[in-house]
Amino acid sequence: GLQCPNVSALQEVRNCNDHPCTVYHWQTGPWGQCIEDSSIPSTNTSVGRTRGDDVSCSVGMQTRKVICVRVNVGQVPPKKCPESLRPDTVRPCLLPCKRDCTVTPYSDWSPCPPTCQTGGKTKSKQYRKRMIVQLPANGGQDCPEVLTQERECEAPSVCHGYRWKTHKWRRCQLVPWSVRQDTPGAQETCGPGLQFRAVSCRKLDGGQADVEACLKLASPMPPLTQLCHLPCQDDCQLSSWSRFSTCTADCVGVRNRKRILIGKSKKRDQCKNNQMYPLSETQYCPCNKYNAQPVGNWSDCILPEGSRMESQLGMRVQGDIKECGQGYRFQAMVCYDQDNRIVETSRCNSHGYIEEACIIPCPSDCKLSEWSNWSRCSKSCGSGVKVRSKWLREKPYNGGRPCPKLDHVNQAQVYEVVPCVSDCGQYVWVAEPWSVWKVSSVDLKSNCGEGVQTRKIKCMLNTIDGPSEQVEDYLCDPEEMPLGARNSHLPCPEDCVLSDWGAWSACPLPCTENSTRVRAAFPLRRPGKEKKCPPTKETESCKMNSNCFHYSYNITDWSTCQLSDRAVCGFGIKTRMLDCVRSDGKSVDLSFCKELGLERKWQMNVSCVVECPVNCQLSEWSAWSECTHTCGLA
Repeated sequence: GLQCPNVSALQEVRNCNDHPCTVYHWQTGPWGQCIEDSSIPSTNTSVGRTRGDDVSCSVGMQTRKVICVRVNVGQVPPKKCPESLRPDTVRPCLLPCKRDCTVTPYSDWSPCPPTCQTGGKTKSKQYRKRMIVQLPANGGQDCPEVLTQERECEAPSVCHGYRWKTHKWRRCQLVPWSVRQDTPGAQETCGPGLQFRAVSCRKLDGGQADVEACLKLASPMPPLTQLCHLPCQDDCQLSSWSRFSTCTADCVGVRNRKRILIGKSKKRDQCKNNQMYPLSETQYCPCNKYNAQPVGNWSDCILPEGSRMESQLGMRVQGDIKECGQGYRFQAMVCYDQDNRIVETSRCNSHGYIEEACIIPCPSDCKLSEWSNWSRCSKSCGSGVKVRSKWLREKPYNGGRPCPKLDHVNQAQVYEVVPCVSDCGQYVWVAEPWSVWKVSSVDLKSNCGEGVQTRKIKCMLNTIDGPSEQVEDYLCDPEEMPLGARNSHLPCPEDCVLSDWGAWSACPLPCTENSTRVRAAFPLRRPGKEKKCPPTKETESCKMNSNCFHYSYNITDWSTCQLSDRAVCGFGIKTRMLDCVRSDGKSVDLSFCKELGLERKWQMNVSCVVECPVNCQLSEWSAWSECTHTCGLA
């Protein structure tokens, strides 16, 4: 068959990357959040449904950052990049509908006890609730903090009293051994047993009442049974207790009862132990004549009067806006006789009210952090601003002073902005020496020709003693950055060798199309025979905002009112800064404007006032008014 082609026919070679290298290009950041577009009227909205239940209510806009970047350098002025290829910085977007929190109406109040409570120590409460049906979304109205309400039940003005009446204990009944041990046995004649008694319900006047009334309104039912003991032959035997003696005084006296040892127990020493077998018993007289009951609601919590008590229990804060601390609240007491009639409270040994300690919570103001450190000046050359902030540490509660409105731009509760000036010469580019030639097109005979030289460029902090330490490149002016590489010519023998080009001369002001500027070089080595030196001067036209500039002063806005370190209000000073601006809008050192003798006619400082907050001031409490009733309950 046919022979295979030569190896050279099996390979193809072509040039690559022969298009012009891109030195400057646009760089885009991420799209921001969709926000409302104020330029579109609110009536010009489009409503449509997207996936699921989300509804887009109106057209908003998104923005993103677009900067011009130089390869291996970073951000440079926008004019370096082609404007025709600049990406969009704004685009329309659909705003989702705001969705408010939705809650159910309050439920009905829970029921109160149908009749009055006894004892007066605790107060019945009733409740009602509501539930969250829909949570807020997309900036809609927040849900209410309170979902449950409570209130005290209204107490009936008069409580009908009931009491338990206990009857006499019956004879001690033995519990058979067979029952206790679950085994058959002989009938016991002594030992542990049980006693029973009857319990009935009575009105306070002694009349019969249904047991259900006492179960609802009286104290707990007395026990119907109790343990007892039938003495055995060797046990100590005592007589039954005698009746209690007559009370010496109603409700405040004492009464006694006695018993005696009987039979052989009188002679036994162990039976004479009064701690184990007491022969007398004393108790306070019962007080069934009068009955005290609480009535009505509790009063407000009242702080004690007088400076001494006030300093111990209560306190006044924020210029008497609020009174807070520990106080007391009161509830009326009513004294009833046996016929359920209201009588003087002194008969029930009562002052006419009961009291208990209560607390009026003290308000707590919004608490912010200390000032942060000042930020770096926003400009590395000329006038800018620096900011410091305070952040939220504790929200206000109990009516304390509210927090300042949140600043969404700086993400702080409070911020302060002051102008600042950065020395345009504080950061400088420093170039290291050029590297040796890397020859690309070599004259083999003489080892000379076209080549490339490179060098490192660093941004340095400039001090009185010169550049001291390397800093981030963005702090230096990108337009002033020296070249990091250059095409060069390694001179061949007898070639003329020139020095590097000197600096351009200044363009005459004002800038005109006919003016020019010049730079020069000088010979380092004369040419050989039949060789000539290239031109030692270069001339170029002066172009406005390219290599020729006009300068003018620019005044900044006033700063916020600056107070002394510890002050929060009062007199202070507002300041502003003077900037020297080039005709292309770039800030430059003030010396450019000073050299031109431009007039400075602005006042840089002015006094200002931060109004001090004035608290609400209340008078002292007036005297109590007369009681609205002359007798009974008010």
